[in-house]
Amino acid sequence: MTASYFKSLIVFAICSSFMSACDVPGKNKDLTTRPIPQLLVIDGYMENGYPTAAWIEAIHERHDEQTIKSFQEDPKPLSREEQLWAELIKSKIPKWTGWIDSLSIPFNRIEPPREIIIVIGNAGGADAFTASDTTIGFNLNMLHHLYGGASENKERIDRFFAHEMTHILHKAWRKAHPIHIESPLEYALWDCLVEGIGNYRSLSQKWVSDTGELTELAEAVLTELQPVFVERLIALEDATEAEAAVLLQGLSSGPFSKKWGALTSALWLAQEARGNDARLQPWIEAGPWGIIDLANKYLPVELRSELSAIEKG
Repeated sequence: MTASYFKSLIVFAICSSFMSACDVPGKNKDLTTRPIPQLLVIDGYMENGYPTAAWIEAIHERHDEQTIKSFQEDPKPLSREEQLWAELIKSKIPKWTGWIDSLSIPFNRIEPPREIIIVIGNAGGADAFTASDTTIGFNLNMLHHLYGGASENKERIDRFFAHEMTHILHKAWRKAHPIHIESPLEYALWDCLVEGIGNYRSLSQKWVSDTGELTELAEAVLTELQPVFVERLIALEDATEAEAAVLLQGLSSGPFSKKWGALTSALWLAQEARGNDARLQPWIEAGPWGIIDLANKYLPVELRSELSAIEKG
């Protein structure tokens, strides 16, 4: 990294150690003693609207070279609405820093990266995304376009950070516990686990209570998604590459309530945690094939019977 790169860092102080556990996702009372990383915020835009090298690096894998070049040559000065989103994100850093210890609890015996970069831009990225093992990105334009004003989304942005920080922690866990994905089915199971725990952090109280009880909406959506989950996984066991591409659609992307893998797993994990994220440690340790055991715990009897057709790896 260049010296100019570091000059663009806006460093916020780490929250004091006495921050209340009730402010943390999952409301865990027993926090760990892992070293807390430092969160660094980088503006991914210049005053003239051109993206910085840090932002281009963050979105590079999402686009081909021609598209990246178009972003580099097309300045987009921040709108007032985007500026308000940027200010909101920066104001959250002390609070988010205080959450990291609790967010780490499902990932037993791993340490998060000592430095995590949050880069904010306004072109080419998803609303919130994990750009690397140590980088989280926020696209201010997409945040405003999808959700409206920053003042109306103070809790939503908290959930987005918790989701992406969970991915950072899972990446750290995988480095210590190598996972080998050798088939479309294993890919789907791994994505169910990774995006399941991520989307668990995205759940608002319209989906699940603090004690892991599903709302009527969650129960209805789960009833709709569980048969799709079973059908797709069974089909993936012997799917060709072309067939798998179709079957994997909607696994963890698209409308939130239609994510047949990610949301289904997230709602099961919420019931497992019941407000104590330490209960999720065995499911992280179990790796991708643990999703089959998790499914068998919560699926209706008839769907469990269908899922038994899969030979567990």
